[in-house]
Amino acid sequence: MELTDTQLNYFVNNRLKLPKGKRRSYLEQVDHLVERFEVAAKGDSLIDVKKFLKTGSLRKGTVLRPRGDYGVDADVAVFLNGDGMSNYDLAELHGRIRRLLERIYPSKKPADFTIQPRTLGIEFKESGLEMDLVPVIAIDGPGDYGWQPSSQGDKPVKTSVTKQLEFIRARKDAYVNFAALVRMLKFWRNFHELDDSLRSFTIELIVSHLQDAEGVPASLEEGVLRFFRYVAQSQLKSSICFKECGTPKSFPKDRVVILDPCNVDNNVGRKITDQDCDDIVGKCLTTWETLSYGRNYDGKTQTLELWKEVFGRSFVIEE
Repeated sequence: MELTDTQLNYFVNNRLKLPKGKRRSYLEQVDHLVERFEVAAKGDSLIDVKKFLKTGSLRKGTVLRPRGDYGVDADVAVFLNGDGMSNYDLAELHGRIRRLLERIYPSKKPADFTIQPRTLGIEFKESGLEMDLVPVIAIDGPGDYGWQPSSQGDKPVKTSVTKQLEFIRARKDAYVNFAALVRMLKFWRNFHELDDSLRSFTIELIVSHLQDAEGVPASLEEGVLRFFRYVAQSQLKSSICFKECGTPKSFPKDRVVILDPCNVDNNVGRKITDQDCDDIVGKCLTTWETLSYGRNYDGKTQTLELWKEVFGRSFVIEE
């Protein structure tokens, strides 16, 4: 039995998408933190803030509603004046940002802060908001380009928040169910505990690649199956690049090559290891086979049971 867009969108709207008005509420909370952080940063001699830009799934409109251990992700790029230099002591910068946040939110516990290679996270347990501050060393010129330094000795990454948002917006404008498809795949990723290896931006780029190469899917179900079929068949060995990238380059040392649409030198998939690929490809193959079988099954009850196998017991398509 094939599931219609109406049925799958029922699942998205009632289980995955934020309730009406909540996205605006979260964005207002982000704006409030930015305002307070900007005031606090004015008294710090190192943190010379140029501007802030909201990014990530909350800004793109592909965010999932909070569930279990997964909150609402909100990324904020903190553009710093640094004459475009790529070498920056991010560990010291993270420490200073954390001290400013502790001053703004004195009741916060150490566990509420997390340091990643390129971000500093802060969690708001009451609302479920998980905000990542992404320091970016501004590069003068058009496009909001900047360097993202790493606290673990990795090379800084040059990218553009604005151009990444424009890239996703263009794909959303071309396909009405783009956000719904991405939400379903991100939920599946979380359900199968692949969130450490299969990042949200990677999912968005694979979906965008398939849309560019094959056109918009005939249905939301076809879009879901197409993603799993592509990963299972390609085993993530095929390089992905976009017309926005320019001339693609070779990354012989990287297992997975998925190029940043706004910087051909930035391989978004460079952190995905052979073991990660085995896990991702294996789960995609099983999911593709299960849903394909369900699609060709005559009974509605049996089809839904197969979808529940790969999306969990919360999968519903009607009241």
